[in-house]
Parts: sequence; structure tokens; C-alpha cells
Amino acid sequence: GNSTPYDGDWIYWSKRRGEYPETPTTVATLLKTQKGKCTHCGLYFTPTDTVEVDHILPRSLGGKDEYKNLQLLHKHCHDTKTENDGSLNKDYHSNPF
Repeated sequence: GNSTPYDGDWIYWSKRRGEYPETPTTVATLLKTQKGKCTHCGLYFTPTDTVEVDHILPRSLGGKDEYKNLQLLHKHCHDTKTENDGSLNKDYHSNPF
């Protein structure tokens, strides 16, 4: 009703129509797929949130660059996930067993 594609609410328009002029295609696709929610915390993204594309299985652990391995997370959720997913553990990379 009251929203327009020019009001700056890129989250709403990317999720609703899958497009917004300044939103990268990957981000728009993930927003639509995830119905506007962060897969880590389950909260909706807002226009003021910093969001990041994350590899579910990190590339450093063999994850691929494909949509089924990507998710959109709040920046702070991405930081938390990265701390715990093993991708920063140098010992794991040199000797995983």
C-alpha cells in the first residue's frame, strides 16, 4: 500500500519481488528464499541491518560457491557462526584428524 521501490526499503522489495536496483542478485535471491529472515537467529532483516552472504560449509573446509551452500546472515550472526564453524582453526586445516 504505502511502500514504493524508491523508499529505500531494499529488504522489503528484494524479498517481495526478488529485485531492488542496488541489491546484488545473490542477496536478493537469498532474501526471497529465506523469506527475509536470518537463518542463524531467525529474526527478520531490517533496512538498517548489515547483512552478509555466508557459506554454510566454509570454502576453507570444502564448501562450494553455490546457492545450496549460501545463506544470508546479520553481520554479528555471521561473526558468531564463523567463530564456531572451524574455518578459523588453523590446526584443523593442517591436520583435521
